[in-house]
Amino acid sequence: MAKVKYVNISIPKPLYERLEKALKDSGYRSPTEYIIFLIRKHLADLESDDLDRRLRALGYK
Repeated sequence: MAKVKYVNISIPKPLYERLEKALKDSGYRSPTEYIIFLIRKHLADLESDDLDRRLRALGYK
């Protein structure tokens, strides 16, 4: 099995610290794990050809 490669994504440190605090006792091991979960959950909507679905994913509806 091929090894998964990673990239770094920068976010403001205060936002990261807020997320880290909010995730305590949530079951997520780290902010990174939670961010990956969110991306996987919403990526299909963002990639969709359905305009209404895309607008909802972007927070416009």
